[in-house]
Amino acid sequence: MSMLRRSVLVVVASCASIILTNCGNEASKAAPAAVVALPPVAVPSQAGVVEGRTENSDAFIWRIFTQFTAPVSSKASSPVVFETWASDADTFTSKPHWPTGAEPLKLHRSVLEIVKRVDGARPLAAILSNTKAFLDVPCGGNAQGPTPPSGAASGGFPTAGSPVPCIAEQVFRNRTNYDDIVNNQMNTQAGRAAAYKAGTDFEMHRDSIAIKGDWVPVATLVQWISGLSVADVDREYYTAMSNGTRYALVALHVASRQNPDWVWGTFEHQRNPGRCDYMGCFDTYGAKTAAVLPNRKEFNKGYGVCEKTPALKELMQKANLSPVWQNYCLKSTEVDFTAPDGTPYALGNSVIEGIVGNGTVAASSCISCHRYASYGPTGAPAAAATNVLPFNPTGNPIPSVLAGSKTFAFNWGLLTQQP
Repeated sequence: MSMLRRSVLVVVASCASIILTNCGNEASKAAPAAVVALPPVAVPSQAGVVEGRTENSDAFIWRIFTQFTAPVSSKASSPVVFETWASDADTFTSKPHWPTGAEPLKLHRSVLEIVKRVDGARPLAAILSNTKAFLDVPCGGNAQGPTPPSGAASGGFPTAGSPVPCIAEQVFRNRTNYDDIVNNQMNTQAGRAAAYKAGTDFEMHRDSIAIKGDWVPVATLVQWISGLSVADVDREYYTAMSNGTRYALVALHVASRQNPDWVWGTFEHQRNPGRCDYMGCFDTYGAKTAAVLPNRKEFNKGYGVCEKTPALKELMQKANLSPVWQNYCLKSTEVDFTAPDGTPYALGNSVIEGIVGNGTVAASSCISCHRYASYGPTGAPAAAATNVLPFNPTGNPIPSVLAGSKTFAFNWGLLTQQP
């Protein structure tokens, strides 16, 4: 029985028992408004079940993290394993290439940023048809030179300086991920068109992994992070060279096909000013403080050190990881579209979705966004699927968006298709 209905019944009962009072006037007064609990738009994603494992998704993601950040050689801390994996530029081409070892970074402009900047005058298909506009070009992603990220102001990221402040990106695919794409001829638009004609939804093997890293030139990083010196970068960040510029890794997305809907996790360097803003940070396995709530009063004020648990430290030591990796923090993991009550889960990164993607971290979802990775009759993504991306889809997928398309195993790399 609702609160309003109970109030009406009480008034009626009172009038029946006290006829000679001024009850009619009392009953005619407006009843107090019922208090309605507002439903949450989204809630932070939480650790969940991983198929075939007894550990939860936080522990699982940390475990594979220590595998792909392990040094290739026991004699040096770099290069690490993921640097020997294939990039999107290596994969989505008619001449695919599996690296013979650690190769220079193939940094490019964020595809998410490109999607967010699309307008009627420059539709997505027109931009993506010329991959030279953002693949293997200077940090910032255009042939004319670097440009600051779209959401720089939201993260306190500099927009002026020398060199021009920018953030670059690269996706790394492990051998299973690469082979699943190339061996099934899904690395070209023509191959996907043939698969569409055959009625095929593309799937990958369980040990497939993809990671996406965002990198900042060291000179810009020192400008961005208050009090940070180049010596601090040497001690605390994983760095790599590209075209004569030294870059530092500041953010990392991880996706594993261990679950049918994949297992998702996102990491941030502990010095990222907005690391836990908006949605907080949650790590039930690797962080001594398992839950860090967001600062609701100020933004980009930092969250300090994410001290590691003994279990994670032991795991890192066994993998012979460089000490710099202890400065990277798991923000959370995601294995479901929604919480049990149907509320959409959110999982976003202050750099990848915030500064670069110019989006709302608290209304981002790795699993929901990537569910729309798909292709139509031509082998390219249909407009219905790409058009939904700028709106940061969360929650359960909308069937009509994927109507007439075949799914592409939660991988949006096909947007970087080259000839």
